[in-house]
Amino acid sequence: MYSIDVRTEVRKIANSKPVHAAAGAGALATQTIRDLPGRLARSIDGTVTSLPARANEYVQTARAKAASQYDMLADRGKQVLGERNGAPGKSALNGTASTSKASTSRASTSKSK
Repeated sequence: MYSIDVRTEVRKIANSKPVHAAAGAGALATQTIRDLPGRLARSIDGTVTSLPARANEYVQTARAKAASQYDMLADRGKQVLGERNGAPGKSALNGTASTSKASTSRASTSKSK
């Protein structure tokens, strides 16, 4: 009969890199949250009127970054879908122009009709 030593298995899991990474992320998040009130107190220079301007600046920066990333993802999706619809596109793996065999055969079949 096969028996599992639970302590050994738990020790193996606890000593694995993914578990260490998850624990490290949790510890970092906890420390950051603990430090947040102090960081906020230091960052506010006593002038309450500057807060709306700073918040607006952060929002504008985040909006610009989001728009840029959205455009990049849309361009990438367009390349991938163009490849599937028979148009030559860049391969996601090696960046070279390619066409699929199915799209080539569809194009030759439609031309012969």
